[in-house]
Amino acid sequence: MATVELHVANELLPDFDAIRPKINGREIGRRPSPTAMGITILEMEMPDAPSQARTMELVMRLVDGQPEISETHYWDEHGIFLAPVVPFPGAVN
Repeated sequence: MATVELHVANELLPDFDAIRPKINGREIGRRPSPTAMGITILEMEMPDAPSQARTMELVMRLVDGQPEISETHYWDEHGIFLAPVVPFPGAVN
């Protein structure tokens, strides 16, 4: 499990609060961004995040007028994108 930052525009916080139950993680803190006005940084414990993840991004889409999370992206402390780990199927005979 990794603790990661999720940066959310303040005007989108009510929408985020509506989809939070759909995220496989737990919010453990909020603070204003020290460098970007109008942004809140959420600290999230994410059990599926790679251990080296430091920030995350949610990719959303609307399905029948309801927000749905289609992807979660993670970056390390240097801002390098962490590709998802995809398990390979067993050996083929």
